[in-house]
Amino acid sequence: CQNGGTCTNHNGGYACVCVNGWSGDDCSKNIDDCFTASCANGSTCIDRVASFSCICPEGKAGLLCHLDDACVSNPCQKGALCDTNPVNGHYICTCPQGHKGADCTEDVDECAMGNNPCEHAGKCVNTEGSFHCECLKGYTGPRCEMDINECHSNPCQNDATCLDKIGGFTCLCIRRNTGKIASSTEVKHKIAMG
Repeated sequence: CQNGGTCTNHNGGYACVCVNGWSGDDCSKNIDDCFTASCANGSTCIDRVASFSCICPEGKAGLLCHLDDACVSNPCQKGALCDTNPVNGHYICTCPQGHKGADCTEDVDECAMGNNPCEHAGKCVNTEGSFHCECLKGYTGPRCEMDINECHSNPCQNDATCLDKIGGFTCLCIRRNTGKIASSTEVKHKIAMG
C-alpha cells in the first residue's frame, strides 16, 4: 500500500485502507478534489492531496473566488499594501511607516509617541509620514546625534591647540600668545599698549 495506506491480509491476498485523498487498490491514485470543488466560474481549480485551491481571475477574491476583490478600487493610500480578506471580502491595508488607519490616511505623530527621538535635547517636529529634528547649537545629524567639530577648520593660529567644545571651541595658546584665536597681532597689540 502506498501513500500511508494500511494493509490488511486476507486469504490469498490483501486489501489497502487508504488515507484521506488517496484511492485505488494500492492507494496510488490522488482523488481529484476539483471534480467536486465549488470554485466560482472563471477561476482555476488546482488539485492537491485531500484538498484544492482556487486561482481567482482579476477582480475576484476569496477562498472560492466568490467575492469581489475590494483592492481593485485602491482604497489604501500613501503607498500601503492592500489585501482582500478571503473570508468576508473586505480590504486590509498594511500601512507604511508614518501612517495609520483603516486606509492609511492618518499621520502618525512620532514626536508624541513617548521618548523624544531627537538626541541631545533636539526639538522633534512632526511632518506628514515622518518627523525631523531641529538641533541645538553644536549638534547635527538626522537625530542630532553628532557633535559638530568646530576645530575641523583649524581656527587657532600660531600653533595653538584647538579644544572642541559643544557649540564652540577654545584655543590653548603658547605662553606668549593670548586671545580667543591666539593671534600674534593681538600679542603685538598688547605689547604696544602695555
